[in-house]
Amino acid sequence: MLFKIIFVLCFLCKCGLADDKMEFMDSAQGLPGSKCIRDGVEGVCTSIYTCLTAVQDVKDKKYPPLCKYQGETPIICCTDCELVNDTRNMYISQTSGKWYFRNGQKARDKCLDYMQELEPCGDHFTATIAKDLDPERNCYVPRPTAVGVVGGNDAERSEFPHMALLGYGFDEDSAQWICAGSLISENFILTAGHCISSPSLGQVKYVALGILKRTDPSDLWQKYHVKRIIAHPGYKPPSKYNDIALLETQTRVTFSEGVRPACLHFEEVANDNKAVATGWGALGRRRELADTLQSVYLEEFPEEECTKLYPQHRLLRRGFDFSTQMCYGHHGEVRDTCEGDSGGPLQNRYHISSCQYTVIGITSTGRQCGILGSTGLYTRVYTYLHWIESVVWP
Repeated sequence: MLFKIIFVLCFLCKCGLADDKMEFMDSAQGLPGSKCIRDGVEGVCTSIYTCLTAVQDVKDKKYPPLCKYQGETPIICCTDCELVNDTRNMYISQTSGKWYFRNGQKARDKCLDYMQELEPCGDHFTATIAKDLDPERNCYVPRPTAVGVVGGNDAERSEFPHMALLGYGFDEDSAQWICAGSLISENFILTAGHCISSPSLGQVKYVALGILKRTDPSDLWQKYHVKRIIAHPGYKPPSKYNDIALLETQTRVTFSEGVRPACLHFEEVANDNKAVATGWGALGRRRELADTLQSVYLEEFPEEECTKLYPQHRLLRRGFDFSTQMCYGHHGEVRDTCEGDSGGPLQNRYHISSCQYTVIGITSTGRQCGILGSTGLYTRVYTYLHWIESVVWP
């Protein structure tokens, strides 16, 4: 709505000040769909919201020539080779300059909303829409650009701003923080089903955000009470199938430089066979829990290998299930998640924005950690996307 108001005000005040010369090419002068010429380049009279380069024109105060008004909507002479559906449903990445249109898929569209609200992060960029003349068609082809300016953010502290630490116990002061999760909206944390409770401490009660270290001073801990626990209806402990859950916070999470939601993987197949796992779990077999958030780069093991590594077992009655699970580790080095990492994300940088991670998996279980060739088992997020959307964005 704000986008529309700005455009209308600009044209009410400035339409007579356009520097570019325009003429009509047919008798239907100024009507939507009629032909026009702007500075010698052929165009069409169309809604300003269907003309991509008009976004940059208005930003630069180079107002495109006005054909007429249709109600409150300016009809302008657009010289783009292709019209778009509606620029009000568009997000322009401040890190790449590329544009993306919302398509109705809730998880994807919310991700674009959050990025639009929260960018920039770290390095700052100025995104613009440039245009190149296509001499054969005598019209313009829009082109994304982004000019970077180095900022001064602490990359280590803000690198994984969606990371959540989960607390169990009688009160906040004595709580034990033994599972992890991912912030995915203003009120929801994504975690593993087996993290909703502890055998000795009861149900999860607290969520901590904004921290890098367990020993961070209390003013850096953004703590929230858990209002509602929603385990996937197919999760039947101690089985490790459907090991996924959502935690709703009692109050809305305050976003900041160090606290921002991750995106969810909304494509069936991951584009990369490598990913990053993060958590405050044990630093090795029978070792202490990490104080500082740890990250480890892992590679995906093929389905055939995972099937051999995870045969039928009392916790996996059907063995490894490729449709709902993934296994990641490393063949050549000791790299793995360990005890205490449960519920944390397996993630990659989001291709749309370097500010954002997309969660592809949830740390579930695994073989013995800290040994060569060890792997972890991760819940495949994409399989559960519709369920997540139905709870988080009904």
